[in-house]
Amino acid sequence: MKNLCLFLVLFCFALSAHAQFLNWGIKGGINYNENGDLRTIADGGPLSFSSSEEVGYHIGILSEIKLPLFLYIRPELIYTHTESSYKLEGDKSKLKMNKLELPVLLGFRVFKIGRFFFGPNFSYVMNTKLSVPESIERVSNLTSDDFLVSGQVGLGLNFGKLGADIRWETGFSDSEASFIRENTDIDFALVDTSNSQFILSFYYKFK
Repeated sequence: MKNLCLFLVLFCFALSAHAQFLNWGIKGGINYNENGDLRTIADGGPLSFSSSEEVGYHIGILSEIKLPLFLYIRPELIYTHTESSYKLEGDKSKLKMNKLELPVLLGFRVFKIGRFFFGPNFSYVMNTKLSVPESIERVSNLTSDDFLVSGQVGLGLNFGKLGADIRWETGFSDSEASFIRENTDIDFALVDTSNSQFILSFYYKFK
């Protein structure tokens, strides 16, 4: 909860600073995400499974603070749902994460319609779930890291109030989530929740 409050404070501060040079709007789009390995214990010993990419989505608000020349700062407040999958016992298992994110990006305007930007992304993990095949007992999240830091870099196009961008994100901080079999104290898996993803967004600016 403290991290969530910090998110809101930082974003409100960004919106209030230099308000006379401020644009704001709404955005949404899809994420093509993968996480790190899933590690578990079987009768034959420890096993590791690689992640496969899955499609998620995001929606939120953005602001754009104009700086001198062709520069701008763009803080965003985004709700993001990501998924990645693992093959366990021949069936697909999915890791699902819901996050509240605050990217703070430094951008460069190129020939009026072009954009190039990069910057950090601060994420608060709201919940983490792992679905498993029916042949495995249901599992529940025991512990997980709730604050993540990653970096984003991307390109975009802006046509008046409408725009689109594509960006790549990779995690800077190590993060994990552990799961146990429900109604037991038996460890089931440890998942590397640091992510790498491509993000496609469309947005509308009100000003």
